[in-house]
Amino acid sequence: MKDRECKIAAAGYDVISQYGVRRVTMADVAEAAGVSRQTVYNVFPNREALLAAVVRYHFNSKWSAIRDCITPDLDRKQRFQALLDILVIESWHSLQAMPHADELEFEIATTIKDEIGEIHAEARRNICEFLLPYQDALNSHDMTANGLGDLLHHSIMGLKLGSTTLEEIKCVTAAMLACLMAVTEPRH
Repeated sequence: MKDRECKIAAAGYDVISQYGVRRVTMADVAEAAGVSRQTVYNVFPNREALLAAVVRYHFNSKWSAIRDCITPDLDRKQRFQALLDILVIESWHSLQAMPHADELEFEIATTIKDEIGEIHAEARRNICEFLLPYQDALNSHDMTANGLGDLLHHSIMGLKLGSTTLEEIKCVTAAMLACLMAVTEPRH
């Protein structure tokens, strides 16, 4: 995304998070972004395009945060913990903070199905790529980075959508972390 698109999408995310997707107008987004309404329409011709950009912006910001915090000095457990904290716990907190998260989930599922499918495919690729350094260890467990990445992605999606308490989220992510640690430990 270009700078202006990111600025508008970030503003869109903020106002949607605050007021709900059905209550936000293009004028609200323009005001939050500090641009004219016409500028918003020039960049995103309709609400669907804006919503797709907001979701893409949110997805990209999560992966940027992962890349920023995963430094070479982190050990395997810290890397996996950071991944799960950002993709699961922080995302769950974000949804819980939204007064109309159910509306947003419905709009995403019905309005931008194709775009969300592309974002999910990219998320799976990113997770698989994240796991590639552990391929030798995974091979020793008859697993692949792609297989584990797909499992992890689907598990994370189900967990974020199906969990109702932070305790449940933390319990399941602790189990995910333990599993990741076990299957990325090379057999000797």
